[in-house]
Amino acid sequence: MLRRIITLISLALFALAPFRAASAQQGQRLNLVRDAEIEDTIRTFLTPIWRVAGLDPEAVQIMIVQDNSLNAFVAGGQRIFINTGLLMRTETPNQLIGVLAHETGHIAGGHLARQQEELRKLSTMQILEMLLGGAAIAGGAMGGGGIGRSQTGTGSTPVAGSLYSYLQYSQAQEASADQAAITYLERTHQSPKGTEQFLRVLEQQERMMIGRRDPYLTDHPLTPDRIATFHEAAARSPYANVGDSPRFIELHQRMVAKLLGFTAPSIALQRYREGDRSVAARYGRAIALYRTGALGSALLTLDGLLKEYPNDPYFHELRGQMLFENGHVAEAVTSYRRAVQLLPGAGIVKVDFARALLETNSTANDQEAVRNLEIARQTEADSFELWRLMSVGYARLNNPGMTSLARAEMAVLRGDRPEAQAMAASAIRQLQAGTPAWQRAQDIKAYIDSRPRKN
Repeated sequence: MLRRIITLISLALFALAPFRAASAQQGQRLNLVRDAEIEDTIRTFLTPIWRVAGLDPEAVQIMIVQDNSLNAFVAGGQRIFINTGLLMRTETPNQLIGVLAHETGHIAGGHLARQQEELRKLSTMQILEMLLGGAAIAGGAMGGGGIGRSQTGTGSTPVAGSLYSYLQYSQAQEASADQAAITYLERTHQSPKGTEQFLRVLEQQERMMIGRRDPYLTDHPLTPDRIATFHEAAARSPYANVGDSPRFIELHQRMVAKLLGFTAPSIALQRYREGDRSVAARYGRAIALYRTGALGSALLTLDGLLKEYPNDPYFHELRGQMLFENGHVAEAVTSYRRAVQLLPGAGIVKVDFARALLETNSTANDQEAVRNLEIARQTEADSFELWRLMSVGYARLNNPGMTSLARAEMAVLRGDRPEAQAMAASAIRQLQAGTPAWQRAQDIKAYIDSRPRKN
């Protein structure tokens, strides 16, 4: 289920802790979306890349940003942020894999840590100038690079600690990430052509936007040089003409259809005509119909897919969402339960299942909801919604200790220090000493007590 989460952290905050107050005023907020299918598709595409890059696939986090611009960047450790616009604009899996192989190069190359050192050389005013001028967001410079925007030098001799020096340093990182991407593609027997194709799309967009960009920072776009780099790599690669597998093509088509159906349903209905019987077209059309209020037609289309593919977990999940959001809770529970059976490791789906269960006002379902949430927290511990639902479930089951603990977790995620302290202290009193839950309440209290108080 595509769900939208509004974060309270600006882009700049991922890299500029000393300047949090200033950048919070000017930084752009990220609208993050969570979707089990899309995240799983990206992981399927990128796991071979991550492995040859020496990364643990389980340690890499995928963050999907609801934004129509063509961009991806890394920030806050091993987190890859990918705009929905980029996902929908790629035409093949190979194009997307190439883009994200570049971002993997930033992580494997340790560029985030190095940029922190370079940032320390800049004055506060220089950093604010980057934020206000758009440079931080326009190359993902603050977050470890981004293939979606160019970063430039000026032709001047760099001076240590200057803005020009920092941008030149970032430019070197971009070239390094490109070379890493080429290496990863070679090692996984994939073509560099997709990246070249996508960079040409990016170049066309940059030409249309050139009049609106600040010439102080963007006089010398690097995209043509990067196109040449990947063109030369394709010319010498033995895998230049290797195509995407049918499975990868289907996964990519479904991902694009799903995103388009949710974010631009009117466009999806135009693209995916009723006569198109492909799975992706019917999937996108069903979502678009549901998003435009035509629930009956949406369910009819989706049920047709389920008749052909009864064990597709994401079709069951979508059916659960459609029914739940239109007040058919009991039917939604049935669909969600089947999705969870087919996707036992998907914490996001378990959270949605639990939400539906709690709406039925049944003690047995409350117990089942809590059981699913306890499993889901192994992968979704930073989900505010999970802890909110947990607090509701435990309150209904007359478990005040676990209710207080869940509320303490909510307060930590919300940044509410007094509430977190109060709820953790309450949980410590109510829970049995020595249990894992009691120890977690102790950890929360110790964490809050160790944090510096705001003046």
